[in-house]
Amino acid sequence: MLESGTITTEIEMKAIEYINAGYQALLTFECDDGGFNWWEGDNPGNAILSALSIMMFTDTKAIYDTVDEAVNKRTAEYLAAVQQSNGSWSEETHLHAGNESLGASSLRGTCYITWSLAYGGFGDMPAVAKALTYIQSNLPAEKEDYTLAMCANALVQAKTGGSLVSTVLKDLHDKAIVGDGTVHWGTSGDTVMNSGGGAADVELSALIALAMAANGSFPQDVNGVVEYLVQSKDPQGNWGYNTQATVLALKVFLASLTANPGETDAEVIVSIDGEKLDKKTFDNFNKDVVYQLEVTTGLEKGDHLVELDYAGTGALSYQIIGTHYVPWEGADLPVGPLAIEVSYDATTVHVDDVITATVTVTNTDESAKGMVLVTVGLPPGFTLVSQDLAALKAEGKLNNFEVMGKQLILYFNEIPAGVPTQVSYSLIADYPVKAETGGSEAKYYYNAEVKGEEESQKIEVLP
Repeated sequence: MLESGTITTEIEMKAIEYINAGYQALLTFECDDGGFNWWEGDNPGNAILSALSIMMFTDTKAIYDTVDEAVNKRTAEYLAAVQQSNGSWSEETHLHAGNESLGASSLRGTCYITWSLAYGGFGDMPAVAKALTYIQSNLPAEKEDYTLAMCANALVQAKTGGSLVSTVLKDLHDKAIVGDGTVHWGTSGDTVMNSGGGAADVELSALIALAMAANGSFPQDVNGVVEYLVQSKDPQGNWGYNTQATVLALKVFLASLTANPGETDAEVIVSIDGEKLDKKTFDNFNKDVVYQLEVTTGLEKGDHLVELDYAGTGALSYQIIGTHYVPWEGADLPVGPLAIEVSYDATTVHVDDVITATVTVTNTDESAKGMVLVTVGLPPGFTLVSQDLAALKAEGKLNNFEVMGKQLILYFNEIPAGVPTQVSYSLIADYPVKAETGGSEAKYYYNAEVKGEEESQKIEVLP
């Protein structure tokens, strides 16, 4: 969501809360020998679960800076210690609930662990070099598509394999099931999590698409898999009611945002309601440049047909975004139990002056309870004095606060009914500017539809 620009403050905060809780819980499953296992206190570790942990912690680190890199280092050292002399890892037959499918063969398990180590930044370890030699020796005799996909990801992530990877991906490309704009592969055996049916096809298709995207191969296949995943999502928002399939599907979406579109020589014509708006030519020089066409007038309320006529080679991505603006005085403001007011003790100041902002939140409904999220716009050209808010947090008057861009986020465990809740903080004027504070709102954390809003205000800073 961060990559695609679709995140909202409340979703991001809720996600970080879940990520932190999950991360802290998973740390308790680290074994004395540095690996990870199914149960707290187990020892020795499980090689495949340990590789899974490296994958998870590496992904988490990308958006959650408090991940301890020493944990991954210990886990990598554990995996190197249990590697067999021929460079492989044994199939882990003591997996949970009889789920031994990932460890069904040494080759599959070795490919997954190698992929994990390279993904986690340990590609220069001697253990990885030994594993790659084992994979390259055994891969030519492998016939099972799921294991081939796993090995392709290992070789691509470790930046090795060359013609061998190309051969594997070409063979998989030739086996693809091509539909109306979709591409996928069907499974003939067990998957990582012993999945079957549609969920198994999603896992396999996603694994192949990830390897192709990372290798810059068959971009049309990757786009076809994206379309297949979009069409196969179930009504609950996931894939096959299967966690592994869902995670891999999301990884494909993320990879497709930055995938190389391949050799490109194309012309794109954009039309609305049959009227040509613009024409753009793309080649290998500008295929990675974002081309934006804005239509600001002439669209009346109702249905409109947007057409992109693409002729040529390449696999460029596109998106269509609709926005609209309602002047504040004409807006249909929600009416509910929450009301917010933001006031400033001065709106015309000089550089280096300090002004005080006061946020007042009122709850008028005795039955309306729960955590409240308050978003306050911060005027550009000012520095927030965060010590004021830290003191309020220490006093228990504020649960937490965070600055995100030009917004101040305040968290309250609850806003008691009948008595206004106030928070004040200081702002220092940095440079001359005529600024807008940005709108403010108060909403229930788990019921964002219930909210109160206030319009933006003007502040001027003089020299």
